[in-house]
Amino acid sequence: MKKILLFSILTLLTVLVASAAITYSRELEERAILGDNVAMWQLSQCYRFSFGVAQNLDKADYWLDRAAEEGNVEALNQKVLLDDKGKRLSESKRRELAAVERRERERLQAKAEGPSGSSQGSNRTFTVGGVSFTMVAVQGGTFTMGATSEQGSDAYDHEKPAHQVTVSSFSIGETEVTQELWEAVMGSNPSGFKGANRPVEQVSWDDCQEFIRKLNAKTGKDFRLPTEAEWEFAARGGNLSKEYKYSGSDNLDDVAWSGENSGSTTHNVGTKRANELGLYDMSGNVWEWCQDNGYNYDGSATQYGSLRVLRGGGGDYVARFCRVSYRNGQSADYRCNSLGLRLALSEPKAETQPKPRVEPKEPTLSNQTFTVDGVQFTMVAVQGGTFTMGATSEQGSDAHDFEKPPHNVTLSSYYIGETEVTQELWKAVMGSNPSDLKGANRPVEKVSWDECQKFITKLNEMTGKHFRLPTEAEWEFAARGGNLSKGYKYSGSDNLDDVAWSSENFGYRFPNVGTKRANELGLYDMSGSVWEWCSDLFDIYSNIAQTNPTGPSSGFCRVMRGGSVDSNATTCYRVSFRMYYPPDACDNFIGLRLAL
Repeated sequence: MKKILLFSILTLLTVLVASAAITYSRELEERAILGDNVAMWQLSQCYRFSFGVAQNLDKADYWLDRAAEEGNVEALNQKVLLDDKGKRLSESKRRELAAVERRERERLQAKAEGPSGSSQGSNRTFTVGGVSFTMVAVQGGTFTMGATSEQGSDAYDHEKPAHQVTVSSFSIGETEVTQELWEAVMGSNPSGFKGANRPVEQVSWDDCQEFIRKLNAKTGKDFRLPTEAEWEFAARGGNLSKEYKYSGSDNLDDVAWSGENSGSTTHNVGTKRANELGLYDMSGNVWEWCQDNGYNYDGSATQYGSLRVLRGGGGDYVARFCRVSYRNGQSADYRCNSLGLRLALSEPKAETQPKPRVEPKEPTLSNQTFTVDGVQFTMVAVQGGTFTMGATSEQGSDAHDFEKPPHNVTLSSYYIGETEVTQELWKAVMGSNPSDLKGANRPVEKVSWDECQKFITKLNEMTGKHFRLPTEAEWEFAARGGNLSKGYKYSGSDNLDDVAWSSENFGYRFPNVGTKRANELGLYDMSGSVWEWCSDLFDIYSNIAQTNPTGPSSGFCRVMRGGSVDSNATTCYRVSFRMYYPPDACDNFIGLRLAL
């Protein structure tokens, strides 16, 4: 009987001690998760000596490492002793426990902030073809972008001047896009260094746009590449930034596979330490494409405007190139085995009840005719409206990827030329006629975009008006027939011969303007005859609705529309087809149409 009583008492004491130890560990865990390095070290000891089972020894090792990373002296000393016995915690287990820590930290922060607080947001995990990937929430904020003080003498001129940038909340990939995710979306793997959990590489910016288009079709989301500002804000740790030189540390080896430790190959994503936001490999492993064209921070002209921005440094690159502020660039079709991508996703806007309002009506416009030195030309009124721009259904399989995705555009009212600018009008303004195939009422050709700007400047001086080239959106809206559109494939008809002089019906000669059938707005030759310059720089479409878009702020090539008599395929004459050319280039198949 005494033995039974003694056993019961011992059992009760064991339960009470274990319960106390568990409570103690939970209190420590909350403090550790919120960044207390003393609590991290104490928690590691609690797991190591209070429990002793394998999974808790893993946790003991994890929290010891975390305490050492945060500079705890006791942890650093103990880690030296244990590391002498060999590697203790596997990288996969470390990643698993880091994910648990991150989720718990978000939960505790949200709990502390309450329902009205401003939290970091919630991470989201998506699955495509059995492959899961996580998007980390980044709370918007203001930061100093570029060559900040911690970058020191390593900073290059193109990282200057340091300047304030405010970004809205967004999500960004926890890691680079892996080879298994790319293959799940695209059906193939272009990478040179094969491995399912390695970053995909050998992908151009153009390839990434196609990957994202297909990913969005599979998920119903609006994934994209991060802007350069978003990338740097996230690499710096967002609002949790500790102002490290590299992403997550001042010691590159802690956080990056670089030219100093990679062995000239890529490595599995997420095997180095994460930064303040829980993002891996934002320094090193592979360069990452950004959405932006190259530009100078001070707004000055750059020869790199046609390039796309790269960030992060690759596994073959020295430390200087792996800093959070370092910038690089390549052409959109460039590929190499140290170049990949990381996804971004705009945060969904909160649903709000729209306020009823009366839409102001634009005044109805009438066509206007102008005369310059005896030469008349007519500008056709285009009433503003909303339309779908790009590869709409009637364009069918002829549509190219750079016409996608179709997206809604709203335009204000404007005027556009009834025909292309004729040779006699150009000569009346400029005093000469550059065209190869002469004819007063033929379209002027062999004019560059730059020369068109000079023509327009002189025309405005002579008329006191503000003529210009149409934006790409204005051109397409007018070509489609504006608010009177019947949804034709070409401008005014589904039968090209009705409305266009093309390589199929006129050879390599230019007829007089306005000799084919007009479209719904009374505009002639918007399909065929000569290519027509638009004001915009060329860029890839997004699916975001726009109002009066004017194209990107930087770039190299200008947009041309409409096709010409030298075009060798009917696809070029469609209302959604896009072409681009350097602004100083000209040939005898390029002209212009005015807007006002």
